Amino acid sequence: MRLRRAGARAFLTFKGPGTRERHKSREEIELEIPDPGTLTSILERLGYSAVFRYEKYRTKFAAPGEPGIVTLDETPMGVFLELEGPAVWIDQAAERLAFTPADYLTGSYASLYREYRRAHEEAPMNMVFGDLGTA
Repeated sequence: MRLRRAGARAFLTFKGPGTRERHKSREEIELEIPDPGTLTSILERLGYSAVFRYEKYRTKFAAPGEPGIVTLDETPMGVFLELEGPAVWIDQAAERLAFTPADYLTGSYASLYREYRRAHEEAPMNMVFGDLGTA
């Protein structure tokens, strides 16, 4: 489950189990939340607590007539390119961008950040710009 804030908007997302083969795939069900503070209070009273917090700046790109989206995510641990769409389109777009399947990452930001923290012992628990001091 994820509570995401984007500017003045907030969203609650259910994330189903993912497949991590050549391409990552998972069910996501999302709804907009008018008051994220109240939802946070409800979740806490139900016994949930935040276990990981991260920030990113996301820019989305689309080409007319193409079935997928290219996103550029700037995070405190680096810049990532995400290709979202049908598997055939992902492979074709990756090739046009000079990537091969060997370059594909299918882990979540939480798992990628855990790896990052193993290599950077000084890194804080949460992946936020203020803590890492990088862009």
